[in-house]
Amino acid sequence: MFEDLESSIKDVVSKLDIESIFPFFILDEPFRKLLITLARGDARVNSIFNKISVGENFGSELVEELINADIIYVTNSREAPLREYPKQLIKKELRKYTIGAKLYFTKPFYRFWFAFVEPNRNRYGEIDTLEVLRSYNKYGYRLVSLLFEQLSLELLMQDCQLKKMECKCASYWDRYSEFDIYCQCKNYNIIAECKYTNKPITKAELSKLESKIVQSSLICGKIALFSKNGYSQELIKLKKENLLLYTIEDLKKIIY
Repeated sequence: MFEDLESSIKDVVSKLDIESIFPFFILDEPFRKLLITLARGDARVNSIFNKISVGENFGSELVEELINADIIYVTNSREAPLREYPKQLIKKELRKYTIGAKLYFTKPFYRFWFAFVEPNRNRYGEIDTLEVLRSYNKYGYRLVSLLFEQLSLELLMQDCQLKKMECKCASYWDRYSEFDIYCQCKNYNIIAECKYTNKPITKAELSKLESKIVQSSLICGKIALFSKNGYSQELIKLKKENLLLYTIEDLKKIIY
């Protein structure tokens, strides 16, 4: 299987016309470095700028060009501003805190390329397919986990529409925590967590999520969980009215 997968990667890579997939400039620095950093780690704009050692002004210009090329898109934080009015005093430890936006690839293939292929492509265009495969075997779950989260968001939005609920759904983060999905709905808000792991979600993980919600002072009417491998019997037996449990089978509603 290892050899077959390696052969498949070689076959696909050998037939790719890179110039027809990407605008020519994004494979050059500093765009290349920015996209590899985004594909491999933190999506926060300020964090990326720090890792590639560019200032905010220049970094913003790079991001703008990539957005115009339809390679990435930006999602702004929905965290409430620290100051309600300009001269309001805030705690000393929060004075340097900034509410930052996040970047996402417009297509999963772009994230795959810059996470696994581009770092293993030399200046002559030759790709070390064995190293691509090794890297994917080690870190590929990150790519799949994000896809699972995005599909879960689409499913939740579809269910809201079927119930004729007006909802605004996206990821949410603040200075305390991050949440995979936060739906602000007309009737009630929904906070969701997605777990693409081989272990079932347990009651302890639900309790941890509930604590995060309290710490972030979010109003939550329902909690939705999306699990690749189901739930523990202890969690299922809770039978909470405000708890929605989805399995990977539910994704068939939007895939087929």
